[in-house]
Amino acid sequence: MVAAVRRGACQRAVARRFGVDLRTVQYWLARAAGQRLDRVDWADHRFCSHRAANRTSPPVEDRVLALRRALAQDILGECGAVRIRDALLAEGSPAPAVRTIGRILVRHGAVDYRQRQRRPPPPPGWHLPLVRERAAELELFDFVELLKLADGPLVDLFTGVALHSGAPVAWPLAQGTTAAVLD
Repeated sequence: MVAAVRRGACQRAVARRFGVDLRTVQYWLARAAGQRLDRVDWADHRFCSHRAANRTSPPVEDRVLALRRALAQDILGECGAVRIRDALLAEGSPAPAVRTIGRILVRHGAVDYRQRQRRPPPPPGWHLPLVRERAAELELFDFVELLKLADGPLVDLFTGVALHSGAPVAWPLAQGTTAAVLD
């Protein structure tokens, strides 16, 4: 694009030809201004800082970590985020929120706990050997009480679903009682 503009083509025509915005052509022209094309840094650069704008400043983070190490040596051994914040306030230093101090500790690996390991759930019917091996089926039943049908009476439904096949069943009942279900 820069070479085409330097050969005399109009910037808008070059942008159209390469399928980019005019601002992109102008950006690369500014990057290559006054340099030979073989000496231009063509690497893509980020437009923003590599650091979040609202992140706690490094001196405050360093002070939090130093306090953590000092408090861990204390006879009481309290060195959590709440205790660190109290110590910062006591010495008159800027004190971030407790949650922010916790995030600083996690980010720098200065925590004592391990991440909870999540395991997959057991298979359906794991506690019944025949169901677990799919040699038997298990049905789950439930009541839907006082269901109002459009312009109709209130009814109770006795519903069921098979665990493995997912086959649904439903029986309308005039009244959802044990005697009606047993019938």
